[in-house]
Amino acid sequence: MRRFHRIGHLRGYGGLKILVLHLLSEGPKNGAELMDAIDVMSHGHWKPSPGSIYPLLSKAVEENLLTKREDRKYELTDAGLEEISMFKTGCTSNPDSIEGILSEIDNNLSYLEDLSDDKLAPHSRLLQNISQKISRINETVKSTGKEA
Repeated sequence: MRRFHRIGHLRGYGGLKILVLHLLSEGPKNGAELMDAIDVMSHGHWKPSPGSIYPLLSKAVEENLLTKREDRKYELTDAGLEEISMFKTGCTSNPDSIEGILSEIDNNLSYLEDLSDDKLAPHSRLLQNISQKISRINETVKSTGKEA
């Protein structure tokens, strides 16, 4: 599952619907499993209530986005897959190559560059550790003579 570091922006029916459909694109789940998955993804900051998940699931079944299986798990229909396809951008799984990993790091660094100093300041120690690791990797590359 792709990280949702801004999970708070997904609150509300529309965001929750997309999140649920995305989770179900990974495989069938019941309502409790969906609530737990969202709780884990948000690092405990948000766990939807049964009063928000189950009506959403019922409505999604009515809209033919989901089907409810005999084992009480929900799965996406073709219409459900189509509904979330517009939200998929780029890779939806973990990068599986060095180039993919470096590209993701580069994208995240661009995001960090756009943040204000006051948002970054509390993380200066971690940023210093990351900088040191990047320096060690660069030194390793230089010492092997295979610098790009």
